[in-house]
Amino acid sequence: MIKSIWKEHDEHKLKPITKETVAIVEKKLKVKLPESYISLLKEQNGGYIIFDSYPTDFPTSWADDHIYIDHIRGIGEEGGILESDYLIKEWGLPKEVVLISGDGHTWIAFDYRNTNKEPPVILIENDGEEIIELAPNFETFLNGLTNWEGSDSIEMCETDEIQEKYFKGEISDEQMKRIISEQTRNRRTNASSLFKVS
Repeated sequence: MIKSIWKEHDEHKLKPITKETVAIVEKKLKVKLPESYISLLKEQNGGYIIFDSYPTDFPTSWADDHIYIDHIRGIGEEGGILESDYLIKEWGLPKEVVLISGDGHTWIAFDYRNTNKEPPVILIENDGEEIIELAPNFETFLNGLTNWEGSDSIEMCETDEIQEKYFKGEISDEQMKRIISEQTRNRRTNASSLFKVS
């Protein structure tokens, strides 16, 4: 059973956060960070995640039905959300957003243009020209993270025994797809329960 969305042994994670760190960053950014985001970062302060996509009902620069996401930025300077101001200027992105993932041409961000707490999660594409809401809040976004069916998903299989049977030909491609699909559903269900904020 999965307990975390974070990949193990991730050298990109930042140093652990404290209440004081969160307060300083919120004051500096002039926003209230989502409780579900803070809760996630208490487990690990940013890094690579076990999921690789978020479904969409519109085409993106990545695919017709999803966006690619393999990491979530933590709270910190280098590699964290405190780089948002610099990256916004560098890439000509809209102000009043906090970047939580991205690669330079496609960004995922908290949208604080119309609120200063519980912001929607947006997709910014084409150097800031196209902005689309992905989820009404971060918790909903987390609960929607998944693995794209076309990705190299054999590695996602959670047990060495099943992988070994697959490579020996004892499990068919169709059976392996069903196993991985079931594991992905379990991950999403388990991830959902991790991010309920009371």
